Amino acid sequence: MILNLDNNQLLCRHTIQANTFWKRLCGLLPYKSLPPGQGMLIAPCKSVHTFFMRFPIDVIYLDRELRVLALYENVPRGKTLPYHKKAYSVLELPAGTIKATGTQAGHRLQAGAG
Repeated sequence: MILNLDNNQLLCRHTIQANTFWKRLCGLLPYKSLPPGQGMLIAPCKSVHTFFMRFPIDVIYLDRELRVLALYENVPRGKTLPYHKKAYSVLELPAGTIKATGTQAGHRLQAGAG
């Protein structure tokens, strides 16, 4: 579960952890969709791409304290997002989640069981 502490909005109920080399390498590639309420937390990670993905996603770059550094909405397939030197992890969410939750740069997130 990922909660935005600044506005008390739930970004995802279930978080897929991509914390090994192979899980980070594959990311969301095996998935046909990312249902509402689900997300993937990739750590460590400073950049992502959407090559070979089947659906658009929202992407949030986070520091070690889960503070939002940068956000990218509705990223289509075939894109490479910028490298963020200060990022520790990246949260990938269904397209539209950032807008629906009002998440902004500087907001603090909290990861919990789920």
